[in-house]
Amino acid sequence: MLSGSILQKLRDAHQEGDSPSDALNFGVYYKNTLVALCHALEDSILQIDSDPLVITAFQQGKWYLQEADRYGDIADEAEHIVIMAASDAGFHSHPTGQRANVDLVDLKPDDPVSQEWHLIILSPGYTAMVLCQELSEADYGPQGPPENDLERKFYGFWTFESALVSETVELTIAHIGKYNPALQQQLSEQLSVLQQQNSTL
Repeated sequence: MLSGSILQKLRDAHQEGDSPSDALNFGVYYKNTLVALCHALEDSILQIDSDPLVITAFQQGKWYLQEADRYGDIADEAEHIVIMAASDAGFHSHPTGQRANVDLVDLKPDDPVSQEWHLIILSPGYTAMVLCQELSEADYGPQGPPENDLERKFYGFWTFESALVSETVELTIAHIGKYNPALQQQLSEQLSVLQQQNSTL
């Protein structure tokens, strides 16, 4: 697990807990499984009137410009979307990147989050997230990474647990603050409101 990544920070925070419930259940997933899972979670945004905060990390960005149109539709339903990706991912030139409620965070090539794949959804009525990181070449073993893109493997987990999603949003906002302190402040204020709303449900 990459040092300094959001996945690693969340894992370490839960390793320090005393309760068995603090432990996270990690697994290894094929890319095609994660694509289907993320699309299902995104479809919930399109179907439920929840006005969520959505934060994503598109690994390297180069595979995911095809998702830009989809995220334009999601922006119609979301309160705010933050997309973390490589600067050359193409989101800046796509109409979705010009939306008033969409913010783009250009990840540096050496940022461990650029190797992660995240979808985090937080709202009073619906919370969900997928946090993953591709296996390293060493993890793949002697055969190396697969030639078929959809057979690539990722280590991580997914959950609907509101408190865990909220905790991860806090970690992610802190990471975003390294790039854009003003956006960090805005997201922190949004998170505070959402946490108060969730506490009354």
